[in-house]
Order: sequence, then structure tokens, then C-alpha cells
Amino acid sequence: MTHTLHRRGDTQSLREDYVVLVMPSQGINVEGSVEKLRKLWEIFSHYNVVNFGDATNGNKYNFSLEEFKKKKSMIGHAVFKDKETLTKFIKELKEANLGLSTVVSGLYDEVKKCCGSTGIKLHTVEHSLGIHGNTKKLPPENILEIHTMCGHGMASPNLIKAMAEEVKKGKKTAEAAADELARHCTCGIFNPYRAAKLLKKMASA
Repeated sequence: MTHTLHRRGDTQSLREDYVVLVMPSQGINVEGSVEKLRKLWEIFSHYNVVNFGDATNGNKYNFSLEEFKKKKSMIGHAVFKDKETLTKFIKELKEANLGLSTVVSGLYDEVKKCCGSTGIKLHTVEHSLGIHGNTKKLPPENILEIHTMCGHGMASPNLIKAMAEEVKKGKKTAEAAADELARHCTCGIFNPYRAAKLLKKMASA
């Protein structure tokens, strides 16, 4: 499984949310992977990614892509807001032939098209089966749509609710509120572009 998988929302919203996770395989090709990951950060810098990072160094609110190129990483994440840009990235990554494990999370049909157009056949497909158990204890669905964009749950439901209130009262723009939430996701897989749209929707309700 991957912490980038379990995002919630309707199809229209999720069409603006794709996460890429790239890393070496333990016991197989870790040796020499630092330079390969530096090359990955170089490739990421060619595109308008809305967030990026790794669990060790943080996200775009800590360092720029230029700074990430100089750091030692063992994993790289980036978030894309459209499939056209994602497709271009996948094509360049394939041509770079880094030999690193790559996971792309998003709507299955869209991801399949992106990979297929570059001649890539999917190796493995994972599906999120939702949340089971006493779901009555969960926050409302509009909160979960934002909360699940941080795979480790660092963007808390209470903070999301508070940010929506700030937007509603005109104390913060939706973009500033989304950035505040995204800062807490140290891996850099939170999508502030999509979050701003969802916060506006919450604030207008």
C-alpha cells in the first residue's frame, strides 16, 4: 500500500490531484540511488508541480526544488494538478531510465491513459477500499476530502474546520488557508491547489 492512495472526493475534484512517489527498492538498488534521486528532483523542476518533498527534508514550504537537488533523499514525492503535465513528466522519467520504483496515485482511468500514452504497461494496481468500522466517528465528508490528502493525517480535521471558518469570515484567502494546511504534510503529498477549491466550497456552504 502507499500513503498517497486513500484520497476522497468526487471525480471532478480528483481529476486535479495526482501524486507521484519514487524510491529505490530496499536490498535491491539503494546503493547509488542518492544521485538518481537528485536527477529526479531535476526532472520535477521542469514542471509546475503544486507540492513536493520527502519525509526527511520536508516539503516546498521548507525548501525549493533547487535546494532539494543538493540534498540527500531516499524518496521523492510530487503533486500534479492535471493529467497533461503528469503525462509529460512520466514520459521524461521513462526516458531518464533511473531504475527506481515509481507509484502514481490518482483516478485509475486517468492514470492508465497517462501511462499508456507513453508506452508504459501498469505493473501493479492498488485500489482504496474506503474506510471500514465505526464510520460514525469520522469527520464529515467535506473535511475528509482535505484531510486524506495528507497520508499520515498531519492536516488535522479541527485545523481544516478552523481554516474554512477563516476563509468564510474573510480573514484568510482560500489559497493562504490551503498553504497553512499543506505545511503540516511533511512528505509534500498534500495538494494545496485542490484544497483551496474545497475550502472555498466549505466557506460558501
